[in-house]
Amino acid sequence: MDKKDYKQVQNTLVKFLSKYLEKSTCKGFVVGISGGIDSAVVAKLCKISNPENVNAFLLPTYFSNDENLKDGIKLCSDLNIKYKIINIQNILNNFEETLSGKLDKYSMGNLSARIRMSILYHRSALLNSLVVGTSNKSELMLGYGTIYGDLACALNPIGELYKTEIFEFARFLEIDEKIINKAPSADLWHGQSDESDLGYSYKILDEVLFFIEKNGDNYDLLYEKFKNKELIDNVLSRINRNKFKRQMPKIAEI
Repeated sequence: MDKKDYKQVQNTLVKFLSKYLEKSTCKGFVVGISGGIDSAVVAKLCKISNPENVNAFLLPTYFSNDENLKDGIKLCSDLNIKYKIINIQNILNNFEETLSGKLDKYSMGNLSARIRMSILYHRSALLNSLVVGTSNKSELMLGYGTIYGDLACALNPIGELYKTEIFEFARFLEIDEKIINKAPSADLWHGQSDESDLGYSYKILDEVLFFIEKNGDNYDLLYEKFKNKELIDNVLSRINRNKFKRQMPKIAEI
């Protein structure tokens, strides 16, 4: 993977945020803070771009890790960002009761993501601000996210950075090492881990994704490079199966 000049990356992304905000005529940014590395990087970029008007929201459930909440609060304090904690467990409980049945963990995870995004958009309207996305390139290529949930946003400054690059960029931005070093997790249920869900580390996945970006998804070329059928099948299946998440809904031609 090509080594990036992260000072240039920072300048480019801050300029992107500033120009988009100016054209939108909105006042500032709204960011969902999870206590993880992606939202920490986005929050820092937003703060640099628009120091006076960044609003962060921490939206835990019963399943959320208390350490992630503490890390998210500390991040906001370190960056001097206004924040609010809104526990969404009662909303989830009401959904379950209305639907007359206990939801499995995947349904609950997707629902949590969509509730969080609904709240972020509600707050963005009240604050005349833009919802800023926190999905990295690895997640977007693999479709590892909830459509109309965490994948929804007005703009996304980190969507062209692979997860392994996010780790490097976070160190450049001097994000707290505790956030950088924790295992990546969407924190959707107890013990949930991104890399366990995906089956491989981000380091391995990013090598395959970067190769596909540069050389296409030819199976023979991929096998010649990585010699791992299970890995290649996993990545290609996720890319193809979740392609719809990266596209606008199809509108019929008349």
